[in-house]
Order: sequence, then C-alpha cells, then structure tokens
Amino acid sequence: MSKPASSPLASSSAVHARVVVRPVRDCPVTRLAGEFGIRELVAPGAPGRAPQVVVESAPEERLVELGAHPIVRAGDGTVCRLPSLVRTEDGTLSACGHGHCLGHGFGFLPIDAYHTRWEGDALRCSFAALDTREVERVIESFGAADYVVELEQLIRAGDDAPEGVSAASETTILDIDVLTDRQREVARAAVERGYFDPDGPSAADVADDLGIAKATLSEHLRAVQRELVQQAFDTPD
Repeated sequence: MSKPASSPLASSSAVHARVVVRPVRDCPVTRLAGEFGIRELVAPGAPGRAPQVVVESAPEERLVELGAHPIVRAGDGTVCRLPSLVRTEDGTLSACGHGHCLGHGFGFLPIDAYHTRWEGDALRCSFAALDTREVERVIESFGAADYVVELEQLIRAGDDAPEGVSAASETTILDIDVLTDRQREVARAAVERGYFDPDGPSAADVADDLGIAKATLSEHLRAVQRELVQQAFDTPD
C-alpha cells in the first residue's frame, strides 16, 4: 500500500492571519464605507454586471450622490448596485481607475480569504496560509493595489496540535528605528487619531489634520507597514 502524501496541516509552518483592509481610492466603495459603513459587498457573478453592496439605511438621494443605485430595503439596511464599477472592456473600472476593486473580489491576491467581515469602513479578512511568506505576499498585494492594510493577528499551527487545528501565538520584536522620522511621525499621528480603529477617521480626514495629501499619507503608511511586515516575517532559515 502506498504511503499517503503528507498534508499541509501537518506542517508547523502553516499560519492563520487576520488583516484589516481600508480602501483609500476615491470610489463608491470608499465613500459608502466612510459615510455609512458597509455590511456586505458582493462581487458580480458575470462580466457586465455591477457589484452589490448592503449599507445602513440612508437617504436615497445621498446614496445616489455617492455612486450607489438603491434597489430595495432589507430590514434596517439598503441593498444597492454600483453601476460605475462595472468593468470596462480593458478590465479597468472607471470609478477608481484600476482592476483591483474589492467590489470584484480578491482575484489580485495570491491566495483567497476564507472569511471576510465588514466593520464600518474596514474589511477584516482571514487567511489560511502554508507559511508566512504567503501572508507577506497578500499584504504586499493589498499595498500595491493602494489599500491601507494592517496585520491584526498571526498564529502559527502548533507542532503537537491534534489534527492541526490548535494554534499557538507568535511574538515578534519590531525595530521602528529603521523608519524615517517622517514615517514615524505620520504613523504615530494616524494611531493617535484612531485611524486604524473600526470607527476611526478616514484617510482624507487624517491627511487634512496633518496638512498633507491623502496620497502622501497612504504612501507613508504603506512604507511603514512594508518595513514592519518584512521584519515580522523575516524568520531564520
């Protein structure tokens, strides 16, 4: 009898990661998330269709101004379509200028999230990865697509875990001295203003407080996250 192939669950390198993602481009998803909060965002099932979003009940006139087309009320929420996020023939989206909108799913990521949950203007995504490098690639891909992403939890499967389902937390010491003074200043200001909190201010509001452009804020935060994530995942061979 042949020996069964080893399962990835048997490897101690497998990890669970939860990240918090915030859209910052000026598009209907960002505007709706910032003003009303998103309950659910549904990718279209076929080309030429618009993504659908469920938001807290709001005046229809305001939803239209933000780029949503209200369809029906569902309890205390409103189901809307986002017609400006229908893909063009070249695959881009006229409302946000690139093909990586969350309204069209996670095809730009190296692996899929197994669970997602919107909390106000932030999306929490849970990933099961074979190793920390896969998680690092996920975070890099979000950053390259102009999202602000925060690693919220990283758990490595325990060597002796029964059936590989139990987990042990992992602690890493990060060196922030490698950041520039300006990067530390901007990151500290974002934390102090509650930017990374579920109900925190928008990127535009934080940028206004600091007297810089929203794009500049996003650039600094991506640089900080990239450096700290690389440190967190830079494990010895």
